[in-house]
Amino acid sequence: MKVLFAAILLVGICVVLLSVGIIAGRGFPQYDVGGNEKLKARGITCYKDEDAKLHKPKVCSGNFSDACTDCNLYKQ
Repeated sequence: MKVLFAAILLVGICVVLLSVGIIAGRGFPQYDVGGNEKLKARGITCYKDEDAKLHKPKVCSGNFSDACTDCNLYKQ
């Protein structure tokens, strides 16, 4: 019984110590790439944003060349 009480007390103390930063007003740390300001400053973006940029719909600019013959975006 003493071991169980000691384990519960130890876990309780750890939880309180780990939550001091959250209680102090700093909030949860931002580990995701999309919300981290330091990573944005370095030009690192989220993989979802990169994937969206790669798969966004193509729009022809009106400058048609031989390379655009298979495009079919400018044909109606």
